[in-house]
Amino acid sequence: MKGPEIEIKKIRPECSSGKRKQNLYLSIFIFYIGIIIFNFFPAPLSGQPLFIYRPAQEKQPLLSSGRLDPRGELFALLLLPSNFPSFNDFSGSEDRWNLGFQLYLDLTPSTEFLSQLITHDDGHNRTKFDWHFSLRQQIDRYLVLIVGHDSNHDSDHQSFVNGKPFYLNRNYLGFGLCFSFKQFYFEPFTWFFHHTNQRSYLDFSGEKLKQEYGARLGFLLSPEASLSFQAIFQSDVAFARGQMALIDFFMRLRLLSGLVLSLGGSFWRDLKESRFGRRQSFYKISWGIAIPF
Repeated sequence: MKGPEIEIKKIRPECSSGKRKQNLYLSIFIFYIGIIIFNFFPAPLSGQPLFIYRPAQEKQPLLSSGRLDPRGELFALLLLPSNFPSFNDFSGSEDRWNLGFQLYLDLTPSTEFLSQLITHDDGHNRTKFDWHFSLRQQIDRYLVLIVGHDSNHDSDHQSFVNGKPFYLNRNYLGFGLCFSFKQFYFEPFTWFFHHTNQRSYLDFSGEKLKQEYGARLGFLLSPEASLSFQAIFQSDVAFARGQMALIDFFMRLRLLSGLVLSLGGSFWRDLKESRFGRRQSFYKISWGIAIPF
């Protein structure tokens, strides 16, 4: 009996190696297709991705299983207190509600697609839609490549920046270092913009953005509770100190298998004075629910 067992052990690594190689080729193909899509997709498709820590879940990659197995959540958040303006040019009434979804799809064991929609409401009217799309391609145990697209669109309103019609449009390429433990996640990241109309400072008086960098932290406090932090710094000069910072956090408490309570907040702040002598800041505290799927 020992002979056959030895033969089986010898054969398995070859099969495993062949499967890994096939998955690698598929991942590379999907990644380059993603780059083409994000470079040529028409602009009206953003907002920076919310970071919600979710412990690793079992994956059913589309290309190997042949099945669509999306995961994510629907959410509804009341913003109170908040002084965050409704429209793209930071005009309009304060934000009062955010409704939206996050959807993850595993294309291969190492390729993940994320789509996110956040709608803004001032308590009377829907004011803005923020879209985010990204591909994350794991190329090493810790290293992930990131291709992203963001675009924000006013609803029944036209924003203006420097006297020209404006909606936010961002395209970027970067990487992250992912460190995942049993109850803890840490990811420093950076990306560089190749096509964007977003300018530095909250009054958009700077140059076009060149780089964003930051970090994400996730903690599993208990099987039902998690805490997520994200900090992002923006700069119109590559490899330089940021001119603006965004920090957000979310605390989640699962009540039922299909219902989660959410408490969070977001804070925007200029780190330097703009050329107009302004140093602005915005904030919003969110209370609501999420329905995971």
